[in-house]
Amino acid sequence: MNIWIKRADINDLDSIYKIEKDTFTDYWSYDSLYEDICKTPISYYLVAGFDEEVVGYIGMWHVLDESHIMNIAVDKRYRNMGIGTLLLSSLIDYSKDTGIKKMTLEVREHNENALKLYEKHGFVRDGIRKEYYRDTKEDAIIMWKEL
Repeated sequence: MNIWIKRADINDLDSIYKIEKDTFTDYWSYDSLYEDICKTPISYYLVAGFDEEVVGYIGMWHVLDESHIMNIAVDKRYRNMGIGTLLLSSLIDYSKDTGIKKMTLEVREHNENALKLYEKHGFVRDGIRKEYYRDTKEDAIIMWKEL
């Protein structure tokens, strides 16, 4: 399988939005994704592709020497193929290369696949945000990684 990774740009927006909408019940609007990817100076997004198709993405905000992973998603047809791992590894490498010292994120407390992915990459649980997710009132687990 020939998977590629590149920095996301406006040409990837339709694909990112489709994956976002198909993955999450409480998904970002097209306009919010556009603002974050194309207009927000502190944001950095990567997309993963197979042949000519975008099949996954990951995004973060870079503030001082920390980054906050905002979202990660992979097209349902391409899950469990290592694409999420490749995206997260690529973002960690970029973060190290740009002087980021710590990374953080929130993840749904029942999202076992995501928790395993993050823990495999050295993220540790560091707290809970009660009723963080609007759609289900589910708690979020706060995770951190030192780089």
